Amino acid sequence: MAGGAAPDARRRVRLALRRLASRGHGEILPLEAELEGFYRLRVGGYRIVYSHHMGPMIRLEYADLREFVYERFLRMLKEGSDES
Repeated sequence: MAGGAAPDARRRVRLALRRLASRGHGEILPLEAELEGFYRLRVGGYRIVYSHHMGPMIRLEYADLREFVYERFLRMLKEGSDES
């Protein structure tokens, strides 16, 4: 999540991540197409992209404002695969 996020937004995101990690609660949707295997957690105007790892562990992959998150995350994934 961008470092310039308002303190209230950062608090809401931290709380949402704690709830997700401890109880699996939140506005969650599985992503599709090129982002299959990832999930999104909605927190106000922010979207958090995460994935599941070994048992109950989740991995925060990317977070940004709704209008930017998917395009930027997909670009980041593609750039990472180009380096391999």
